[in-house]
Amino acid sequence: MGLGAVAEHQDEPEAVAVQEPEVALKRNFPGLGRIADAITQFEDVLRDFVTMADPDTAKKVTRIMSQVREVEPSVTVIGQIKAGKTSLLNAMIGAPGLLPTDVNPWTSVVTSLHINTPSPELNVKAKFKFFDNAEWEKLVSNGGRIGQLAARAGADDELEKLRLQVVQMREKAQARLGRKFEMLLGTEHRYGTVDDALLRRYVCVGDEEAGGAEQGRFTDITKSADLYIERADFPVMLCVRDTPGVNDTFMMREQITINAVRDSRSCIVVLSAHQALTTMDMALIRLIAHRQSREIIIFVNRIDELPDPANQVPEIHRAILETLEKNNAPPDIDIIYGSAHWANAVLEGKIDEMTDDSTESAINWTRAAFADKMDSWSAEQLVWHASGVPALLDALGQRMYEGPVREALQKSSRQALNLAQSLDVVDQVRILESDGQLNRTMTPQQLDAELRKIELGAVEKLTHLTNNVCKDFTHRIDQSYERFLDRATNSLIEHLQANGEDATWHYSPLGLRMLLSSSYQVVLKKMHGIAAEVNNETAVRIADLYGQTFSITVEGFKIETPVVSYIPPPINLGQTIALDLQVSWWKGWWQRRRGYKAFAQDFNKLIRAETDPIINDLKTIQIGLFRERTQATLRDFLQEQRELLMSALASSEISMEEMKELFGVNAWEDRQECLASIMDELAIYAD
Repeated sequence: MGLGAVAEHQDEPEAVAVQEPEVALKRNFPGLGRIADAITQFEDVLRDFVTMADPDTAKKVTRIMSQVREVEPSVTVIGQIKAGKTSLLNAMIGAPGLLPTDVNPWTSVVTSLHINTPSPELNVKAKFKFFDNAEWEKLVSNGGRIGQLAARAGADDELEKLRLQVVQMREKAQARLGRKFEMLLGTEHRYGTVDDALLRRYVCVGDEEAGGAEQGRFTDITKSADLYIERADFPVMLCVRDTPGVNDTFMMREQITINAVRDSRSCIVVLSAHQALTTMDMALIRLIAHRQSREIIIFVNRIDELPDPANQVPEIHRAILETLEKNNAPPDIDIIYGSAHWANAVLEGKIDEMTDDSTESAINWTRAAFADKMDSWSAEQLVWHASGVPALLDALGQRMYEGPVREALQKSSRQALNLAQSLDVVDQVRILESDGQLNRTMTPQQLDAELRKIELGAVEKLTHLTNNVCKDFTHRIDQSYERFLDRATNSLIEHLQANGEDATWHYSPLGLRMLLSSSYQVVLKKMHGIAAEVNNETAVRIADLYGQTFSITVEGFKIETPVVSYIPPPINLGQTIALDLQVSWWKGWWQRRRGYKAFAQDFNKLIRAETDPIINDLKTIQIGLFRERTQATLRDFLQEQRELLMSALASSEISMEEMKELFGVNAWEDRQECLASIMDELAIYAD
């Protein structure tokens, strides 16, 4: 049966039977369009600013405009192998077949697609980075993450299996690359074009029968891939990261996926509709449990494989909600259902070539989800919307606008507003001086000394308050950690007393993750408060310094405070630890112990070794990152204000007559009104 049956009530089905992919894409993404519109409107305000500014100010405004244009929102797509991540990604960007989907991508490669983003290197459209020698040796020496777990549990059989697999992988890589193997580690390959054959060499598993000798040639040593693609149908720049599946013997992929998730503000978790939630899906849910709900979208793919999606999807939805709640995931996560297969069929103009089963599922789902559109949409439109891709990109666009794009506009608008207000003060100084109503005494040397006092005081206060909070946080999580270990050990002993040594025991680490996450949220809130307090006080002191410098008080004048850069959530809280696993070596660990004391001592050592890196990540990397960014934000703000004030003092030496001569009398007289209008418009973005 053809999908024309879906739109059988249309008057002229032949006229719209085939729809260009670009048309479908442009038509349905208001979320992405909102980003483009907001950036364009903001740039228009800045262009107006440039037209009435002196050359020095125009350069500063142009610099602000450039940083807005360089905003590249990013999203990371995570999921199991076979969940259809890559097919979905191809459909999202409107490029069916761009990334290979017909092979099992047994690889550790994170592939970043930079859409409409200029390549940082001239004529480079693809860049592949290889593991360095230290990273490779770490894998070889201990079998990756699972090897570390197995070693701590004393799982000799599993370690030997891992060792043989790693040896085999190395031998395979050396056989492919020969003497180049050692030379390539830690290097990069760059190309001026992107095609299927190129990607198969770097991001697909080697399969000489399926893909020839070149397929997978560099896969075993490739760490990441960056592709730069131009898409006229996308109104914005966007980075989409395709990650390896997490169900990997070595769990190499897990840590690489963790890093990719940390680097993106938005995350799409791809689940497979025809599978129950597995332990690997649980691992994915753990990774997202510490993000805000607005940063996460769950896409349930492959509903084309369900015989009755209209009735099966609600059942799947209930099961997912229950699982999210049990795993302490944030509430109100958007869950979208669809099929990358359907989307790519529309984009390739091949919906009539779909199998009968897939066609039946599409009809079933469209009748349930888009009953009100059956008479007005073409078959292609119905299947396109049924695929879930339009809804996914719309939701993604909304999140990107509300998150990184809005923050970038807020940051840039505050910089521009401070610049405009500084000009306004100087203009008023000129007017007062021309009327003989002002007599300034502040010299550049005196201004420099006053600025140094403000800078020193602000940095010292921020450092002092931050140190106190960090010390309290370290004490707090250390206590939480010890309490968890005590409870777990006591639970183990109670189990042994009640059941003896033959019944395997399990203890969930969810409680520890919740304690650590709660402690982190508390300290994060405190540090945000400290940064806001110091930044606000500094802005007030600088505003007062304007008055001292120019001996005037400007009504309504204030300095806009800077925006603290986004701090990624503690994703490592979700990484797999021994207590998450129910596998043979954990039972083997259990069987090797004899006596309650041995159980308790060895268990304590095992879990400490497992969780110490997570604890240290919170205490050093996460808190260190926040400390670094708040200090950098303050330093940049102080430097920006120093430049503005010193420039304003120097500029104020130019008389009003000279300014009229520079701009022209009429332009100068219009400048005040234009500047006031620009400040009003910038204030909208600054809030």
